[in-house]
Amino acid sequence: MEIAGYEIRHCLAQGNTASAYLATQISLGRPVVLKVLDTSVADSPQSLQRFLNEGRLIASLHHPHLITVHDIGTSGRLVYISMEYVEGGDLKQRLAAGPLPPAEALEVLEKIASALGYAHAHGVVHRDVKPGNILFRRDGAPVLTDFGIAKSLTGDGDLTGTGVFLGSPNYMAPEQVDSGSVDNGVDIYALGVILYEMLTGQKPFISSSIIDVIIMHKKTPMPRLPAPFTSLQGLLDLMTAKARGDRFRDITALLHYLDVLRRRGALAALTPTPEEVVTPVPALPAPRRRQGLLAGLLIALAFVATGYASLFVIEQRMAAPATVAASQVAAPPVEAPPPAAPEAGASAEVVNALVWLGRHSISDFRLTAPPRDNAYYYFTRLRQIAPDHPGVAAGFREMSAAYAVLAEREIAAGNARQARAFIALARQMDAGNEALPALSELVETAPGGVWRLLTAWLR
Repeated sequence: MEIAGYEIRHCLAQGNTASAYLATQISLGRPVVLKVLDTSVADSPQSLQRFLNEGRLIASLHHPHLITVHDIGTSGRLVYISMEYVEGGDLKQRLAAGPLPPAEALEVLEKIASALGYAHAHGVVHRDVKPGNILFRRDGAPVLTDFGIAKSLTGDGDLTGTGVFLGSPNYMAPEQVDSGSVDNGVDIYALGVILYEMLTGQKPFISSSIIDVIIMHKKTPMPRLPAPFTSLQGLLDLMTAKARGDRFRDITALLHYLDVLRRRGALAALTPTPEEVVTPVPALPAPRRRQGLLAGLLIALAFVATGYASLFVIEQRMAAPATVAASQVAAPPVEAPPPAAPEAGASAEVVNALVWLGRHSISDFRLTAPPRDNAYYYFTRLRQIAPDHPGVAAGFREMSAAYAVLAEREIAAGNARQARAFIALARQMDAGNEALPALSELVETAPGGVWRLLTAWLR
């Protein structure tokens, strides 16, 4: 891959539609990060618009604790954002080693809060504040990055589809579960969750079910801070209140509260002795009225297992060496039998969570694997509890489109066998996918003519 004006050194991270590269900007001889969107893969107007929106948003903001954007441009079919290279790792990596010293945790809190306050003052809500999006410069200064799902409060366009919520489940404010407007309170809530994790070394809500985590953020009280940090309990409560009206009204109020604590000497007395450190017990799901629904879901999942297992085996075989007969690889999944009277009236939280998780899985190309965390799993659950929900049909159409993209890649690479398998799965998800006849024709085309036909079809 070549981009004029840059010498690409190596890949830092790779996603399904965009990748990050360490590069040298030749004119200035400085290291930069190039975030590159391959429009031949992510060719939907929404994907392109979200990518450009991220670059324009960050480029419009200038703050010492926000990532700096140098340039936005195109090179052939590639669209790229050139931004500051931050070499000190991220907060997620630091937390993997345990909690931070209280003084360091409060410094990160204060500086990232100031960056968010600046963004909010310019009409931008981040909506995905999490440890992986907080980087560190060489001098240790924290920097907030990744505005990919940020929303401009002053603009008309919201890149979020109806009924879809965005964010990371472990740091998601209760109102993000519901479709509708959000404000700067979601960033304050997420920063409060990060504060808890920096002090204790644990996330406040832990469960093997992502849906349970989402619902705990919506309904379960935050666990209390351990004894050494009780002076910060009021701060945490005002950042992570379930109701938006009970949180700090804005970042200015949060920073003022911190300043009051500092002047009172509350922050200086936070360093605990070793015997005072107590590992907090994470909050577990409390008994709730939805247990009947969960029981119904478990029954439904038992009936789904046959169809899901078939899909999982197929995808695993497609990734294996070419020793399996093509007819076995391309075999469509077994249709799951209808559930035994699933409970009606699924809660809006569960339905919205399944829609978001399914679409998030598709964006990561987790279509039928890993087990219990893939698009087919989530949309099949949704079909069992809310068969008339518009997200069901849309989800299977999007899965079909994703398999069509995978088929394109295999055709371009000359792997006809795997391409046929992906086409078969795409047809199983949505027999009406208009791309499939053209893809089927491409599979049978001689290798010399593949690129010509593929280019013509993509146009």
